[in-house]
Amino acid sequence: MPDKDYAHRSVIDKLGVKPGDRVAWVGVTPRALGVRALAAGVAERSGAVAARGPAPVNLILYWPSAFDEVVPTLLELKSRVVPNGGIWVITAKKGKPGAPCKAANGAGYLKQDSLIPLGKAAGLVDNKICSLSDCESAMRFVIPKRERAG
Repeated sequence: MPDKDYAHRSVIDKLGVKPGDRVAWVGVTPRALGVRALAAGVAERSGAVAARGPAPVNLILYWPSAFDEVVPTLLELKSRVVPNGGIWVITAKKGKPGAPCKAANGAGYLKQDSLIPLGKAAGLVDNKICSLSDCESAMRFVIPKRERAG
């Protein structure tokens, strides 16, 4: 079976943003320089730039600044996301020699393979990865189906 090519899909499609979705931003604000285009796309698709208030959210876009914060933050975020929602952990790509990449929050490269056990430690499973830009990629974590109510 040949590999599927998702290069033609927009970042908003890759992230699975749908009309009416409530989206939370963690680690950056939607007004931050590196995420303004993403925030505009989220707002256009969902109807709002960012979710406000304590109500559960469909998607969380999370930029960690260090590995040691990931598990406690994912544990907190797990309680905020709807059972079939997703938490996207967004990190800098490794980059090319002489051209280091930084994430929108200024964090350097965090190896994505190392995120998988951190998600499991928070009771989540990874089920998708996508490229957001030349310098950022994202890994989606979800609540395991067996743990979802209903």
